[in-house]
Amino acid sequence: MALDRDALRRLLCERLCQEVDVEQRPDGEFMLRTHFEFPDGDSYPFYLAEAPSGGLRLSDRGHTLMHISYEHDVDSFLDGTRGMLMERITSETGLVREDGAFHLETSAERLSEAIFTFGQALTRIYDLTLLSRSNVGSTFYDDLADCLSGLVDAERIQRDYQPEVPNAEAYPVDYRIKGQSDVPLFLYGVPNRDKARLTTIMLSYFHLHKLQFESIIVFEDQAEIPRADLARLSDVGGDMISSLDATDDLARKLEQRAA
Repeated sequence: MALDRDALRRLLCERLCQEVDVEQRPDGEFMLRTHFEFPDGDSYPFYLAEAPSGGLRLSDRGHTLMHISYEHDVDSFLDGTRGMLMERITSETGLVREDGAFHLETSAERLSEAIFTFGQALTRIYDLTLLSRSNVGSTFYDDLADCLSGLVDAERIQRDYQPEVPNAEAYPVDYRIKGQSDVPLFLYGVPNRDKARLTTIMLSYFHLHKLQFESIIVFEDQAEIPRADLARLSDVGGDMISSLDATDDLARKLEQRAA
């Protein structure tokens, strides 16, 4: 069958017009009906209003961050790596975040383009939630910090601690956690094989210099660490937490070691 460009164009225009519509709510507000949806099936609420500077404004009225808040602490979500990625998305697409809501201003003539830009941007922002437990080392450290802040008082935690050994600046400890005893607790986050090997070297160096300490190793995914590297690390390390999903296990071991 020969393709007819004009016929396809007419069909697309007809179907797209059917898929996107403007509705007026009982309170007089205008909303756009589109097929952009959150994973739970709720449609993106696209509110349409006159922009203060003229033209039109698309807004989500805060619903995107509200959906994110169902499973994440929004304040923490807006910090660290995910916060930087969100700022990059808003910069690239022209979105503005104001009082928890995202909005995009456009002209009436470019409304169709703005709808797709707005929908794609909100999708990219929501998809940042997928980084929370993915194999991305940079966000793993953010997640580990958030987890520890909920389990240990801030005044008991010292980040990037340099122990009392020769050349200490070359052997920083991710977290030194103060307990009731004089023996410090060293906690390392291990997102990958390279960090597993580095942690093994550091702990071995501490043992060589007769340093007194206890340790906890928190993996992003212990199953991803090669067996030989894991074995060497287990020889010199203390308790191990298989992933950040094992929060109860981490809380119990922190209580045992640093109560």
